[in-house]
Amino acid sequence: MSISEVDIVIITNSPGELTSWARIVTDSLKAKVPNARVVIVLVPCPYATGREETIANSYPSVDKVFSPGDFLKFFLLGKTPDKFSFAKKGIVVFLGGDFWHAAGMAWKLKFPAIAYTARSNSGWNKHFKYIFCPDERIRKGLLKLGVPDNKIKVIGNLIVEGVKPRCTKEEGLLKWDMNPKRFTIGILPGSRIYHMQDSLPVFLKVVEETLEEEPDVQFLVGLSPFLDMEELVSCIKHPNSPIKGVPATITNSGAGLKILTNGGASIPILQSLQYDLMNMADLVITIPGTNTAECAYLGRPMVVVSSWKARIPRGGLGFFMNALPMGNLRKRIYEKILDRIKFTALPNMIAQRKIVPEVIVNNDASEITSVVLELMRDKKRREKISKELKEVMGESGAADTMTDMILQIINETEVKG
Repeated sequence: MSISEVDIVIITNSPGELTSWARIVTDSLKAKVPNARVVIVLVPCPYATGREETIANSYPSVDKVFSPGDFLKFFLLGKTPDKFSFAKKGIVVFLGGDFWHAAGMAWKLKFPAIAYTARSNSGWNKHFKYIFCPDERIRKGLLKLGVPDNKIKVIGNLIVEGVKPRCTKEEGLLKWDMNPKRFTIGILPGSRIYHMQDSLPVFLKVVEETLEEEPDVQFLVGLSPFLDMEELVSCIKHPNSPIKGVPATITNSGAGLKILTNGGASIPILQSLQYDLMNMADLVITIPGTNTAECAYLGRPMVVVSSWKARIPRGGLGFFMNALPMGNLRKRIYEKILDRIKFTALPNMIAQRKIVPEVIVNNDASEITSVVLELMRDKKRREKISKELKEVMGESGAADTMTDMILQIINETEVKG
């Protein structure tokens, strides 16, 4: 049986996993075995934006995409979209969601399954041939939870594989009509609409406060591919963030669209160009998420911002937390969560120490601004942070290692009748 008669089924779900894990692995697979059929199966997820199917279909390395509804129809009823027929041989690769999604899909297809996880989770491990993880910290956590040592393979961090700016820092700044000699701050407000609604107006307030102290600083805003310009316009025109922000409008200049705040700050918008933004910035202001690891890989100093007043993902405690009124109970629950996870920025979690500053906002934007000003004025500290971030994120190569293992397992697998 040739490799063209094999299906590699990728289970994934929300923006971070799709863009920073699944995209990288599918690209690597197609580069090594262009005739293999790569199928992305999106599974139900409370953190999804609704645009995952469109984004996955845009990847040249993907041959077929199942929506979350398609997954449920196939799993429960055996029905596939467009009368799609799976091959008799293949593998299921878990790259996001719940482990049972991949275990169930593998059982249904009679394929072996492997998983990649960035957190210690022992659930369903007996259904996977191997569990890959990024580092020794996660490996030790898996061992403590009872996952057999021979099942665990440390391959490095998949997130860093796809961090590839399209141009140099100077080329990018000139392209966006900015001065390469001025200090540049990038703003990443999140990939979900409620994240942007809660964070961006506040970050624009930080912009205005920073410019009052340092008028030569220039800013960039990154718009996620999972958000559109209409949502951005709505978010900043009538801000309704739990922390007071500032309103703004969108203007169109010769160099592209810009945000114009009521205080007069003009900020270019980079859509679906987050790696270019990270590469151009001397400092990044962001909320927690995958982007903190991507910034870290580039050695980019950052200020990671969260608040007990902001909405959190709807899964787990999210629904309950978001329904609570602002007050001491909500704040105490948030503090308990922070006590458990210790850090909000991924590089800090990996290092288990605070490399980049994390700001928990209680009152207003000035709590962020003071940290931003302190860091931008301290070149030696930024250089130290940059060096430590690169060290903690390690080298690339995880995708190639994982692809090689996938192909090895396929070649060792007997065709199921």
